[in-house]
Amino acid sequence: MTGSAPLMARGISKAYRGVPVLREVDFEVRSGEAVGLVGSNGSGKSTLLGCLTANRLPDRGSVAVCGHDPFSDPGGAARCTGFVPEHPFLYDELTVGEVLSFVVGVRGMDSEAAGAEADRLFSLFGLEDVRPRYCGELSQGMGRKVALTLAMLHDPEVLILDEATNGLDRPSVDQLMGELERRRRTGAAVLMSSHDLDVLATHCDRGLLLEPGAVWRMLEGDEWEAWREAPSLSAGRDGPGRDSRNESN
Repeated sequence: MTGSAPLMARGISKAYRGVPVLREVDFEVRSGEAVGLVGSNGSGKSTLLGCLTANRLPDRGSVAVCGHDPFSDPGGAARCTGFVPEHPFLYDELTVGEVLSFVVGVRGMDSEAAGAEADRLFSLFGLEDVRPRYCGELSQGMGRKVALTLAMLHDPEVLILDEATNGLDRPSVDQLMGELERRRRTGAAVLMSSHDLDVLATHCDRGLLLEPGAVWRMLEGDEWEAWREAPSLSAGRDGPGRDSRNESN
């Protein structure tokens, strides 16, 4: 791995009650690149994303986000990260406008510039009139669009999206992918998971495949192109990619 990648993971391992979920996962997401995180339920996708965002402590390994360790320097990592978990948390009793003001204040952003960017993103996602709505009243899709807006508001260098397309209709998926592409052109690094494998095949440059049993494979180059022709949740034991079962522990 190069030292210049905005997102780097080295040897990430995690077990629950002695059962390995992640074993020596080692990868990077380069500037301007999108990497798709592929795997079935229980394969460790959310656990890995939690380790990358300091929401879960790995048993071994290290993470660097724009050179910041999210565990020892959470503020530095947070300033250059936009993260949307599989189940975004929004304060049900607050309006979208109130949550927006809170996030802008916590991040120390210029309120006028942040408001203009929020307006642009709300308009992109068809949420022009969402500010007075209480978060608890939002549909799953509307809530995800609000969470995506909040995650992108500070123009982060790294975007980490867990189940990026959950609750979104096809036009909204297309709008999101277009926005991610626009950000990638200015250097943003994107790591995203989705059950919509066609989205990952179409919009990602490489794929990190996680399989049950703490097996992982990085698919890139011709191997990724072959996967894109027939996307699946498993490359097969003899399929393409780097198999962590062949790695020394």
